[in-house]
Amino acid sequence: MVIFNITAFFVCLFVLSYVWKTTTVEMFPPLICMLTLVLYVLALIRHLSFIDGISILGIAAFVFWLLRQKKEQRIEFTGICLKNAAQPSFITAVCLLFAAALCTSGKIVTWWDDINFWATDVKSLYYLDGFAAKYGNTAPEFGDYPPAGQLFKWWFLHFDPHTFREGLAFAGYYVMNLSFLLPLLRKLKGGNIMTAFGMAAAIWFLPSIAEVYGYDGFCADLTMACIYGAFLSAVTDREQGNDRFYYGRLALYLSVLVLVKSVGFIWAFFGLVFLCLYQWTNKTAHKKRVLLTAAAPVVTGASWLAFCFMMRRVTKTTTTAVKYMTTDEYGLSGYAGGFAKAFVKAFFTMPLHKEKSFLLDLTPFGFYLCICLLVIFFYRKKLMPKKEGRLILWFSIVSGAVFYGIIFIAHLTIFATETQYLEPAGMISSIERYGAPFTIGTLLFLAGIWLTYGENLFAGMKKPFAVKYGTCLAFILFVALTAGWQTGYHGLIGYRAEVPARIQERKGMIDEDAAVFLQTISLLGTQESTRVCYIQRDDAPRWVKNSYINLEASPVSVVYKSVNLDDAVTDWMVQEIRGLHAQYLYVEATEADVSAVFDKLTADGVFACEVLYRIVDDGEKMRLEMP
Repeated sequence: MVIFNITAFFVCLFVLSYVWKTTTVEMFPPLICMLTLVLYVLALIRHLSFIDGISILGIAAFVFWLLRQKKEQRIEFTGICLKNAAQPSFITAVCLLFAAALCTSGKIVTWWDDINFWATDVKSLYYLDGFAAKYGNTAPEFGDYPPAGQLFKWWFLHFDPHTFREGLAFAGYYVMNLSFLLPLLRKLKGGNIMTAFGMAAAIWFLPSIAEVYGYDGFCADLTMACIYGAFLSAVTDREQGNDRFYYGRLALYLSVLVLVKSVGFIWAFFGLVFLCLYQWTNKTAHKKRVLLTAAAPVVTGASWLAFCFMMRRVTKTTTTAVKYMTTDEYGLSGYAGGFAKAFVKAFFTMPLHKEKSFLLDLTPFGFYLCICLLVIFFYRKKLMPKKEGRLILWFSIVSGAVFYGIIFIAHLTIFATETQYLEPAGMISSIERYGAPFTIGTLLFLAGIWLTYGENLFAGMKKPFAVKYGTCLAFILFVALTAGWQTGYHGLIGYRAEVPARIQERKGMIDEDAAVFLQTISLLGTQESTRVCYIQRDDAPRWVKNSYINLEASPVSVVYKSVNLDDAVTDWMVQEIRGLHAQYLYVEATEADVSAVFDKLTADGVFACEVLYRIVDDGEKMRLEMP
């Protein structure tokens, strides 16, 4: 079915480019958003695999539509498609996506956040063919994390319907992110292979100027950055002159943006503010369509929150944030002074990427200043009208200041106990990651302005090569001098040398108790959404290893309870198990006397450790049955 899925994607790409009279590289991001939203609906009804049938029907509909056209129209359509397919921008884009997917397909999950949620959750999507049932999400502490990036990873994972391959998820992650950067290629001209290669490399390395996590993990902040930057660029792009395409594209971007991560609504809000200010400045506002654009992310975001409420999916950070806003249970962090010192030192003195670039290692403040200087340069060189230049400058200054303020406040509240941020080295990592939508998003926006209008600066030169490729070469040079090359190379190729050691490291996190547990629950299979309560000995904290168990156990949801069974009583144990909403119970091997706690709950009055029991509970009495 992979052939049908990919064929249907490119058929849609060329048809939509033809209908909206735009380039294929500009149609990639809207189409990615459309596909993501279709997958979102299918995941809600637990039938993601229906995308195969939709792809076949889409291809059949295209053939039927084409055959019904007059001969002249078919010739016109075919000619435009061939012209689009021969464009240097399209060829470069396809080669970049193929190379990124191929090179990263050997990756395995190593980043802590991926193990905690992103990889565990997408594995559940893969096996369950959609979202888990009530209380069935595989990462219980991160239940309301939005699914947009997960769904596109699933689309790539689905290319191999028989084996869950983590590398395919990485390929999907990078293709999704890069797709929103592809419009930077739209002004690429001629057939100079080295310039095309340089542009492809620059697009891959561009995020490494201010972000590193996305090169080795499923960092959702980088995905938000790519979509946010593409949205800002789309706001200022009215070349097509078609309001339906203009507002439709904006609505698609925002609809997906809020489904990438919970804080996506902040960037959607910033984007809408910029849209309103830009149209007010240029007197091009269409109030009704702006309202419809604003309504799109409200609908998708609200639908996800409603689903999470019905399925009882919640995140511990969401719970903490709600308590901060609605109760006086929490106050400001007792480490407020330490956080403030670490934030100031990191913001003004520490580079955003960890290794040395060829020329300039930008601190958060340096990057903030660099953005302002670039806008002033564009304004002085008349690459944009005066009103637009002032708006972009002030918007960049204010939006950056507001969000850096939000990051700082988050460390005093939601992350109040995260003491690793008391060190500037830990704080810069947080600023780098959570600030990516501003840094990378704004940089993507400014790069789009340069590559679209910068050619005016080279128009008067006598050398044709400089006139033709000057903007591209300047962009390539900027990335070359400021990017984190080691990070970008490691994420694309260098990681391969570490894979065997990483595999052994992950295996080492599964101890003997966990191995027996995983073997026992394997009888549950991978086709049903279910939750297991795993009772562990109360002898040592094991929350790190438990995350690795969750990844291996997915799509089975596992919740843990550390108990000193020598002191436990049956009634208390029943209430604790009942509160975890599990369908099965497993107690690992222990020297404690479990009979006093569990024997009276079994049918034959004999309970055994390392055995999986089905929980039968009518709310008044609980029984444990062998499955």
